[in-house]
Order: sequence, then structure tokens, then C-alpha cells
Amino acid sequence: MDNIKMRAITIFGFVLLFAGCATNPLAEQQRATKQMEYKIQVYGPACEKLGFAKDTDPWRECIQREYEQTITRQQRNWDYPYWSPYYHRPFYWR
Repeated sequence: MDNIKMRAITIFGFVLLFAGCATNPLAEQQRATKQMEYKIQVYGPACEKLGFAKDTDPWRECIQREYEQTITRQQRNWDYPYWSPYYHRPFYWR
């Protein structure tokens, strides 16, 4: 009898664990849409000035590329106590 109770408790625990790990696809989609709207608002005009026609695939690729470059630049400079676009690591660290 105790063995059956332990198995039931264990199975119930795993069910709760996996239910807690499940994601809400609608919330993920809304988050992705919100992030893309931000990217379009920030990087869209710059890509248009570079000559890409609005709402085309090359324009979207330009937006994504500009966003990724910004994120990469920020990540690279988080390691250092100072930031400059011309200087990201001392020469002797290479």
C-alpha cells in the first residue's frame, strides 16, 4: 500500500513539474510580435535610408542584421567598465 502511494505521489510530482515547464504559445507569439514592432520602429527608418524598400524581405533582413549588431556590440562591451565605439579591448588581450 505504501509503495502505491509513493508511486502516485512521484507521478503526481512529475506531472506538476512538467505542467509548470509548459509555455503559453499565445504569450510567446505576443512577445515576439512586440519585439518585432520595436525593431521595425527603431531600425526601419535606418534601413530605408540605406536604400531598402519598406516591407520587403531585404528590408526585414536589414532590420534583423542591425538589431543583431547592436546586441553583439552591447554584449561585447558589458565585460568592461568603460564603453567606447572605437575601443573595446586592450591590444595586449588579443
